[in-house]
Amino acid sequence: VCARRELEEEAGQRAGRLERLGEIWTTPGFTDERIHLFAAFDLAPVPQRLEDDEVIEVLRVGIDRALAMIWTGELRDAKSALALIHAAHRTGRLRSL
Repeated sequence: VCARRELEEEAGQRAGRLERLGEIWTTPGFTDERIHLFAAFDLAPVPQRLEDDEVIEVLRVGIDRALAMIWTGELRDAKSALALIHAAHRTGRLRSL
């Protein structure tokens, strides 16, 4: 429920299908906070509803470009990078060793 709501509010997209990818600890040894990772499919645009203090620019790129952004260091947000890696694996774009 939260993932669907946040996707609509922050990215201005409604998912026809959400897949749970897993969860991560934000800062092990310091806090037990966890972030749940999801992949959204079959997207449809809806109005973005940002909070007054949120500044979010949505950049639409394909999975191959998103992975390249991780490898080059252009995308350095760990939770986003790991979610993309999981999504690429789930969709067959990235193989396990």
